[in-house]
Amino acid sequence: MSQAKLGVGNTIQAARVSFEENRTLIIRLTLAFAALNAISALLDLAGPAGLAISLGITILLGAVYGGMVAAMICLPGKAEGLGEPWAAVRPVLARLIWVSLLSALAVLAGLFALIVPGLIILTLLSVAGQSVLVERISVFQSFGRSFNLVKDTAWQVFGYLLVLALLSLVLFGLALLISLPFGAGALGTAVGSFLSNLLSTPVLAIGSAALYNQLTDLQRNELPEDDEPPAPL
Repeated sequence: MSQAKLGVGNTIQAARVSFEENRTLIIRLTLAFAALNAISALLDLAGPAGLAISLGITILLGAVYGGMVAAMICLPGKAEGLGEPWAAVRPVLARLIWVSLLSALAVLAGLFALIVPGLIILTLLSVAGQSVLVERISVFQSFGRSFNLVKDTAWQVFGYLLVLALLSLVLFGLALLISLPFGAGALGTAVGSFLSNLLSTPVLAIGSAALYNQLTDLQRNELPEDDEPPAPL
């Protein structure tokens, strides 16, 4: 049997459909996320201590936001309110934060090592957070799970992530352009943070959740009939 491959176009379409199915909740969540990040961004202006606190808040909010979007898209059933995805994220929030931190450190280390290793690590660990949320596995198990899901379609996954990154970058640039008239002070910082998170962050969160679904579907379809994919714990 030939190896099934990830379709970049199909995955982008799946991400779009996932957004449409959860449009109202994702918009509400994104507005709240962007507003909280805008407030925390003002701490950057308060010196090193403020910058450290702002970074910590950003990491926390990012883990919550990405986890809740993944819960809406990757878990069975349709959420009727934000309380349901939050209930799914809360028990594994610490693990999601550690996945984010360790993945970021590994990617940064790889980027310093001639860039290519960082891109490889970024690709292979691209669905670790979703694995934690859906399958309730540990941080390091999630790295192995992500590797196993991605390894056979690594080039396609890299291409898909590149499309997401370029789209997110364009939207981020648009947000900064819109915020330019507000200046470089507190107001400009808050507006720029709000718009950049509002426009660019959902692309990566929704796209990564859709990617996890596509990869697990591929793996499930490739298993012999008497085998089953790893079940959530």
